[in-house]
Order: sequence, then structure tokens, then C-alpha cells
Amino acid sequence: MLQRTNLAWDPYYKYLERVITGSKSTSRAEIKPMMTPKGAGEPHLTSRATHERLAADIIEEIARELGLNAEYAYIGMLFHDAGHPFSAHDGEEFFDLIGRVENCGFYHHNAKGVETILAENICEQAINMIPGIENNPELRKKLEEEFYYYLDIVVSHDGEATKSDINKETTPYPTIKEAVMTKLCLANATGTYKFIAQTDEGKLAKIADVLAYLPTDIQDGFRLSGITGFNEDYLELIGSMFAEDETLDDNGKREFAKQFITEIQGRKLRELESDMTNPLNQEILGYAIEIRREAKNQGLNISALSDEERDKLDQIIESKIQKIRREKHTSTYEEEQKQYSNENKLREFTSKILNLSSATVAEITSKIREYFISDFIKTSREKQKLTFSLKAEDLFYKLKRYNGKYIVTHLKFDYQRVGQPDAAKELVNDVAQSLVKSGAIRDKFYDEAIMKEVEKLNPKAATYMKSPQREEATYDEYKKKVKIITGRKTLEGKYEETDPKKLHKYKLFKDVYSYTRKHGQSFARKYVTVFEAIPYTVRKNVEFALENKNEKTDFLQEYQQENNDNIRNRMIKRYGSIEAAKEHNEEFIAELVEEERNKMEEKMAKQLAIDYLSGMTDRGFNAVAIKTGYMTYEQVWNGSRGGTSQSVSKLVAALERAEQDTGLEL
Repeated sequence: MLQRTNLAWDPYYKYLERVITGSKSTSRAEIKPMMTPKGAGEPHLTSRATHERLAADIIEEIARELGLNAEYAYIGMLFHDAGHPFSAHDGEEFFDLIGRVENCGFYHHNAKGVETILAENICEQAINMIPGIENNPELRKKLEEEFYYYLDIVVSHDGEATKSDINKETTPYPTIKEAVMTKLCLANATGTYKFIAQTDEGKLAKIADVLAYLPTDIQDGFRLSGITGFNEDYLELIGSMFAEDETLDDNGKREFAKQFITEIQGRKLRELESDMTNPLNQEILGYAIEIRREAKNQGLNISALSDEERDKLDQIIESKIQKIRREKHTSTYEEEQKQYSNENKLREFTSKILNLSSATVAEITSKIREYFISDFIKTSREKQKLTFSLKAEDLFYKLKRYNGKYIVTHLKFDYQRVGQPDAAKELVNDVAQSLVKSGAIRDKFYDEAIMKEVEKLNPKAATYMKSPQREEATYDEYKKKVKIITGRKTLEGKYEETDPKKLHKYKLFKDVYSYTRKHGQSFARKYVTVFEAIPYTVRKNVEFALENKNEKTDFLQEYQQENNDNIRNRMIKRYGSIEAAKEHNEEFIAELVEEERNKMEEKMAKQLAIDYLSGMTDRGFNAVAIKTGYMTYEQVWNGSRGGTSQSVSKLVAALERAEQDTGLEL
């Protein structure tokens, strides 16, 4: 049976909505991408913030129709991607790789979202807006406790889950806070991240997430010319959805889909033509249709024109206008001006006709989304559990796979696979060194309140919380050098810097230093997580070294290979050969874990560097990487889309395997 979750927050959810809408994470999400960053002249690509709002609207509709708590579901989904880094899932992949190789933890946006929301103090801000709350400490406490229900949606939403992931049973916990914090720790420390939410509303998040991005991925694919038309796979899927005749074979479904799409486009054209019903516009309408026909005859794909094709189309339009001028003679100034006006009207109307495809795609994808929403609501009501019908479930996962195969995997900028990962690795190292040299980590290690919190969370971890002995003056000298200490003269001009790249690094170091200083209890939690992650990351690194392979084949292959070589060389030096080393695998891992834990200052510095850098937008990170010399302006400005993202290809393959495991036909 479906069970509604009633919260003390229900009468006050609008305060949460207000704070979330104005939060820093939402502002950043406005310019963070879904599939791929927005290039110049691509303002209409779906942003991460747009996706969050779409997903929130979808989950609210489904929850309300099923008698669940729609307001709770809506708020949880409104900030579910707060932890997404720049460069979409590619950013997640290469920061996860850096954290693993450097033995400072794993990176998953679900968990980072919880950390981001807690760091922004969204709960407290919303509570303080409630009238009279200062006189109601019991309500305040209740709201603080229940806020973790929203965070459970964030940490459990994972829209990449397969059928088998979604259908898993919920793991019980004593409290909702313990559930969230346990999942947070598991994600960051062990790399586990596909969780099941604690409530029915939370379980809807996985479905709402996918239903939000599948249609917009298709729309963005058309906008970027990733796809220029619905291929046979898509046509068969559309036919399966909307053809009433269940006996149609695959060819019949495709033919139905073609007719279905043609009828939508025809209706859109008639709506457009109705704007030109004035008899004085009929001639212009005829010219526009002729231009469209000529463009098709020349093989131009009017649904997604490349720059070169756009130039050809402009030539067709101007050729038609020149022909009209030759046929129509103007003898007065007034006639000439009317002719110019009509020519511009023709250009404008032709453009509208050519944009019919985007309007058609928008309607088709809207119908696809509504098909799934309607089926999910109907089937869940009938069965009193959250589920699609078998047919819709099959089509749902097919569409996920098709989008991955035909769209998402081909629309990455080349700098996302080379420039950004390389720059991220170098900047993580630079920032981490600065945090150590400035004493930022040292200060946290010897903060008594933080030390006490670490002892409470993990007494063993507290014993590793120490920095090597250094003269205090070295910290002060360094902070003066990189301008972390301001308001003082540098020592006799000794540290005046003129190199612009170094100056930009210093600005970054100062910002991260300030960011680190703000950490209190969150530093303690993060420290314990990094400490507990080391056995898992070390084991993974040793396993990959023994197999001599790279985990992330899209990113930083030399970096991964260098790590493999270092581990292999140590094992050979210690045991004589790789085969002999395999027999002492556990012994070697235990020694390496101890070695890495004795470098906790360095590990924490790198983790905080990853946190800070991954929170940037694409524009922000690219600007920093260019100014510090790790990327070039040309890499970004002249970046081209294309190729195949192997990380997405692996996801598609994983989906296929998962479907086969369930025994359901794709």
C-alpha cells in the first residue's frame, strides 16, 4: 500500500521554496549544464536549474494524483541536483577519479548535494521566516529533524538507476537523519551511491528525475544537431506508445509514427499559416513554401541546420528575393519601401516555417512525458505500489538507452575530455598545497571543538589528526606571499608578484582558504569520511594496478597509468614480481592504508580542493583554468562537439546488461 508522509513542514513548505529559489546552489545551477555546457549562441539548452524545476513539477503531479505528500516531494526535488559539478556527469566522473587516485574519497553528486544544502544553511533560513517561531522551540526542533526527509530525496534520487535498483527494498534506520547521514558516508567513503529512499515520495524521485531529462535531452539533441530526425528506433518507440492498434508489427509502428509526426507538423504549419490569412500576405506565404521546398530539394536538413547549411539556406532565400525583384518593377519610393518590407516579412516567415521542427519536437516529447506520467499514475493506483505497466516500463528504459546511444554520448565538447580533467587535476594539487602551506588544515586539526567532534565520530581517526612540526613563521610568510593576509605591507617588496598566472592562483588560494576557514562540524564529518574512505580507495587502486588497467577510460589516462606504475613498481621491488605480490595483496593494502592515513593533512587538503573546484560553474572553472595557464582560451572558444563519451557508452551497456538480467525484453 502507498503511504503518505505527513510532516510538520507541510504548512510551511513555501518558506523552503523561497530560500531554495534564492540559494547560491540554484543560482549556479542556472548556468550549469545537463548534457553539455552551453556554447556561444546556445542560450536555449536545458540548464540544471530548469531540470530541477521540471522534475519538481513532475513529482508534485504524480504524488498528488497518488494521494502522497505532493508538497514534500516537490521541495525535495527542487534542489535534488544541488551537488552536481560543472561539465555534467563528466565532471562527476573525473572528480571521482581524482579522489580515488589521491586516496581522499569518492565523488557522487547525490551526496555532495546534501553537503551543499547543509553548508548553505537552507533549513535554518527557512525556519527563521516562520512567524512566531522564536516562541515555539518545540516546532523549531521538529522542523530541524524533519528537514532530513527532504535531504533523503537528494541523497537517494539517482536517476541513472536501473529496474533492479529501483525495485530494491528500503533499508530501515532508527531515524531519518541517521538514514541520510549513513547514505552520505557510504557514498563518500565507499563509493556506494544507489540508495533507496525511506518514503514513497522519495522513491518517486528516480522516476521524476528521468521523466524530466529524457524529453529535454531529445530537444537539446535536435538543437545541437546531435540528431536531425527520429531514427527507426525512436519511430518504433513512438508508434508503440501512441498507436491504438496493438497488433502492428515493428514496421507498422514506424509508419504510424511517421504519420503521427507529419500530422503534428502539418497542424503546426496550419497554425502558422493562419497568421498569414490576410490576402495581402498570401503571395509571401507562397514564396516561403517555395523556399522550404527548394531547401529540401538541395538536401538541407531544415530541422537542424549547421552553420554551413544555414549559409546555403540564406543563399536560397536571397536568390528568391532577387528573382522577385526582377519580376516586380517599382516606380515610386513608396512602392520600393513596401517591397523592402515584404522581403523582410518573407525572411521572417521563412524562418518561422523552418523552426516548425523544434515546435514539433517539443510537442512530441511533451506527449512522450505525459504518456509515462499517465501510465505510472494509473498502474501505481491499481497495484498500490510505485510502478509502470510492463509495456511502459519496457519503453521507459528503451528511451533511456536510445538517448544515451544517439544523443548524450555524442554532444560533449572535446575540452570536456581533455582540457578540463587535466586542469582539474593540476588545480586540485595546487590548491591542496596552498591549504597545507597556509596552515588552514593545521588550524582545523588543532581546533579543540573539531577534535572533540572527530573523537566522538571515530576515536581511531582522531589519533591521525596531526600536522608535521613547522615554524609558525613559515605559515605567516606564505600567507603574505599569496596575499591571504591582507592589510599588511609585504616584506620590503620581497614577495611582490607580477606574473599574472601566479596572481590568479593567489586569488584562488585566498578564496579556498576563506572557504576552509568557514568549516566547523562539517570539517569533522568530512575528515572522518576521508579517513574511512582510504581503505576503499587504496584497495581499488591496488586492484587496478594489479590488472594494469584504467577505470575511467575517458579521462586522465596518463595520470591513472602513472598511479598504476608506481604501485606495481613498489610491489615488484617488495615481492619480486606481480604474481608474487598477488599472494601478499592484503598485507600490501594494509601497509598502504596506514601510510596514507599518516598523510591526513594532505588528504583533507585535496578533498577540500575537490569540493571547492567542483562547485564552480563551467564558465567559472574554465576562466580560472585559463587564467592560471592550465587551459587556453582557444581550447574553450574553438572547442568542437562530437566523438563518443566512453563513460556514457558504459552506462548504456550497463543498462542493457541490467535489462537482460531482469529477463524483460528490450
